[in-house]
Amino acid sequence: MSEKYAEEIEMIKFIGILCIFAASSASGLAMSDRIKCTRNRLEKERKMLEEISVMIRFSSLTLREIADELNRSDTYSEISFVRLLVSKAEQTCFPKAWEESVLGDRNLTESERKLFLELGESLGTTDAEGQLSTIDIYKARLDDMIEQESEKYRVKGKMYRSLGIMFGAMIGILII
Repeated sequence: MSEKYAEEIEMIKFIGILCIFAASSASGLAMSDRIKCTRNRLEKERKMLEEISVMIRFSSLTLREIADELNRSDTYSEISFVRLLVSKAEQTCFPKAWEESVLGDRNLTESERKLFLELGESLGTTDAEGQLSTIDIYKARLDDMIEQESEKYRVKGKMYRSLGIMFGAMIGILII
């Protein structure tokens, strides 16, 4: 009976080690995936600015109409401040609605928030060509941010994944 009991304890210990290894690996993967998600969101935001440029240049839409169009598009459903913008734009002036929407989006990084707050202050304040030039500046800044996140994912993403696996293996070896 004690031999069977010892085998059961060893089996439970083995399962515990596997759980620790899996949790550690999953943590590393999650941290790596967070960087990748940020990069993907930046790419969508860049695409959104490109679409805003097209709407201003060829359709001469107002900012409220642009916000409605972006909100209808499934492409930007992940960008929370676009949805917030439409509901807030009905209640207050557009620049204030933009600011509140950007500040209300908890998914944005501090640099994204700063970029979109600056953009919101300048949208609608000049003629179409001035707005297009302004948007081009912010697209270039987003391109830089995308490049930084891509490099961060390449370096730190691999590190997080590796550390998660190695840490789980190390804990497993220490328990054994």
